[in-house]
Parts: sequence; C-alpha cells; structure tokens
Amino acid sequence: MSIPPVVAIDNGGGNCKIGMAGQPSPARVFPNASAKPKGERQTLIADLLADTKEVSQLQLKRPFDRGYLCNLELQRDIWSRAVRTIVRRTPGECGLLLTEPLFNFDEIRAGTQQVVFEEMGFRSFYAAPAPLFSMHAAAGLLGASLPAARTGAGVVVDAGFSFTHVVTFFKGQVLESGVRRINLGGKAMTNYLKELLSYRSLNMMDETYLMDMVKEQLCFVSQDVKADLRMAQSAARSPHRREFVLPDGVHNLRGYLRDPAEWAQKVESIKQAVRVAESIDEKKRLVAQLEADQVLVLNNERFMVPELLFHPDDIGLHQAGVVEAVVQAVTGTHPALAPLLYGNVILTGGVASCPGFKDRFSRELRAMVPDDHQLNVFQPQAPALFAWEGMSMFGSSHLYNKVAVTKAQYEESGSWAANRQYS
Repeated sequence: MSIPPVVAIDNGGGNCKIGMAGQPSPARVFPNASAKPKGERQTLIADLLADTKEVSQLQLKRPFDRGYLCNLELQRDIWSRAVRTIVRRTPGECGLLLTEPLFNFDEIRAGTQQVVFEEMGFRSFYAAPAPLFSMHAAAGLLGASLPAARTGAGVVVDAGFSFTHVVTFFKGQVLESGVRRINLGGKAMTNYLKELLSYRSLNMMDETYLMDMVKEQLCFVSQDVKADLRMAQSAARSPHRREFVLPDGVHNLRGYLRDPAEWAQKVESIKQAVRVAESIDEKKRLVAQLEADQVLVLNNERFMVPELLFHPDDIGLHQAGVVEAVVQAVTGTHPALAPLLYGNVILTGGVASCPGFKDRFSRELRAMVPDDHQLNVFQPQAPALFAWEGMSMFGSSHLYNKVAVTKAQYEESGSWAANRQYS
C-alpha cells in the first residue's frame, strides 16, 4: 500500500507545530490560540497570531483547558487555516498524524475524529501522546550508541504547557504503572511570573502573551538557588538584573531587552546634552527621553519561576518535583527494568529548553539513582520540537498505515477507533 502524504501536527496546549511527515523540521510553530487585540474586532489565529506586530494586551482564547482539548470548534478553525495556508494541502488528499494528551478521554477522541473526518475530510488519522513520538525519535537517533534506545526502553520527561509528564517505555510501549504527572508546566510558570512582577513592579496580569515572551527570553534554571538569591539581594548590583522595555504601541510594538552598555552610553550622552542646553524647555525635553520608556525590572524572578518545576510546593502544589517524579515512575515498573530506564532519560517540551535545566536535572537525579546504574540524560537540540521530529519519522514510515484509521473505517464503524489504544 502506498503511503499518502501525512500532515503531522504536534497539538500542544501552548503551541502547534505543523509540517509534512518526512521533513526534518516543522514548517511553522505558532500559538495554539486565537487572540483579539484590545479594541479591535479582528480575531487572529495560527500564523496570523504568530506574525502580529503588536503583542500588548492581547486577549487570548485557547482550545485547551487544564491540558485537554475542550473547544473543538476553535481547534478546527486553527487546524483548517494551518493546513490551508502553511502546508498548503487539501485534507482529502492527506492523512493526519496528531498528538493527544496521555489517557485522553474517549469523548474527546470521538469528537476529534468527527472534526478530522466529517468536517475537515482527511483520508486517514492517528493520534498518540507526544512522549511516544519522542521515544520513536530517540530510538532512531540514539539506537546505535545506547542499548536502552535500541530496545525502545527509557524515560521521557515531557515538560509541556499544561503539565509535566514522566513516561516510562519498554519495547516502545508505554508502561502505565510508570507514568507520573506534575500539574505544572509553562502556563503555571507564566502565571507565577505575572503575579511576581505585578506585585513587585508593574501590573502585568493582563499581559499573558507578552509575559510568555519575557519568560522565554530571560528565565533560567539556577544551579545553586541559595547563592543566586544572595547575589540578587542588592537589586542595583545583582548580576541577574535585567530590564525589559515594554511596548509603547507606537514605536516599540513587541518590547525588547535593554542592553546595559548601550543604555549607560545613552544616559551619559543625554546628561552631557543637558549640561550644554541653553533653555529650560530643551533640558526638559532631553530629560523626558530618559523617562519615556516603561521598564520591567527582573531580578530573582528569572530563576525562581523555573524553580517551581523542582519544588512545586513553592506555590502550594503538594506534588513531587520533576527529579523525584522520575524516580517514582521508574520505581513503579519492574525492578529489573531500572538499569535500562535510567540509561535513556530524554528531556523534551518547551520548558526543558530553559537554560541550565539539563545540568541541574542530571546532577540531582544522579544523586538519587543507585551507584551501580549508569545514567544517561539526553536533551535534544530543540526539546520543544523533538516530538514533532519523531512524528515526522513515524508518519513517513509503514508504521502510520499500520495503525491509522481510514475514513472508510470511520464511516463504517463510527467512533470505534476512538477507543483504540495507541501502540
């Protein structure tokens, strides 16, 4: 049987990654949301939202709620535009490969299939959790060097938008007794950053999209939290202090990180101009240039926000941190599998891209793993795209046709396929 073209969509709660199976990277990454600029009627979705010039005061609406796809109408509109304008394909000529949450509800699966087959008209369809595709990618990438990867064994840490999942695998299959979920991801971290900055600096509670950008640009995982907190005590001399200039809606539409050296040079030149200015009005005009920008100052927030992933109890969430969750997941499987599982730990998801995450995670996990077990922690070059890369490999192989539901099967059996388990 010939393999039809397959559209691969890593349908995250925060971002969508879309492209054609067989390609090395997705054609586009865009927010999985719609947004209305304040005071305007036009709704921005998919690539329109990603390309918008003005990011301040966007009112976001997401199809996902608490990690599950709840608004199928909005999701259909986002998929339809992405397929039509980004990959430029007709659904009737393609299959669709999609990610879904772990232990997804049958009702959501059935609704998704209805949208995929009846409303969009795809030829075939298969959905599975992102960690499964990450493991598939790791087997292809690491199989030659790691025995665990060759046998499809390992642990995928998927630090995503809504949750952080720790998923164990053996022979490419999910070991359900070795799955752990932390109810914390990129969304909770952004909300925490908004609260901290609104309390200490400026009110940013309505600036979710902008704060997402700030978080991705400035946050990092501390290797020694106590030492970094001591250095951050004096805000003026803190090595962690950064200034983000907020959009003004006229000249500066997206905001930017202020360069300290350039700003110091500008301040000095304005001071000199003020000294030689002849009129009071001229001096006032020059001084106003220093006060024109609205500046968001970040200091210890840069590392205390990602710290939530290691210590969720900082915000009252009584769950294990990501390192303890890995140990709990491995302990939940057969003891004989532990050496294989620890030998192939894969860090994926957008939160795993945070600078310093791998170093801190590896060091703390090594202290909790038995000395006679080898620990290999792998972080791909682009953790947020790794699941999509696995989807691309999967969708362009014979495996897709083997497991995908065709439109004819759906029309004959209805939502029968919604109850099928991923493999």
